[in-house]
Amino acid sequence: MTPLGRFHDLTSRGLFALAGGALVAALFLYVFEVIARYLFAAPTVWSGEAVQYALAVVIFTALPEITRRGAHVAIDMVPEALSGRPALWLGRFNVAIATLACATAAGIVGKESLIQFRRGLMTNAAIPVPRWWITAIIALGLASAALHLARRFARPL
Repeated sequence: MTPLGRFHDLTSRGLFALAGGALVAALFLYVFEVIARYLFAAPTVWSGEAVQYALAVVIFTALPEITRRGAHVAIDMVPEALSGRPALWLGRFNVAIATLACATAAGIVGKESLIQFRRGLMTNAAIPVPRWWITAIIALGLASAALHLARRFARPL
């Protein structure tokens, strides 16, 4: 494996750890909100929104490592029914389509993130925060997943 490949794998593992931290944060914020609301009759206006942002972080920072491991959900009745070269070629075709889809989505979302940053757009929330960083995390996760898929496609048969 190349040094860039090792670096990409390392960053994917790091993003996965960040996803775990964001999941723990979302859990604690959710529990905090329930306690504040029902024990102290003092609901917060910000914790629900923070949990939503944390869940976006969880999904898109976990995506590269899940893709690297091949641990995503797959419906593979057709590939399993095939054998030999047809199965290999169908698998390669599927990886190529997934790579293009992730890369295209990453490009679109990345461009939108830049627009949001330049315009200073904020979320429509009780406590507005800049939109661009959430969108940038989505773009990063999609781009890294696309790179993992491209690396898988480039492997010899």
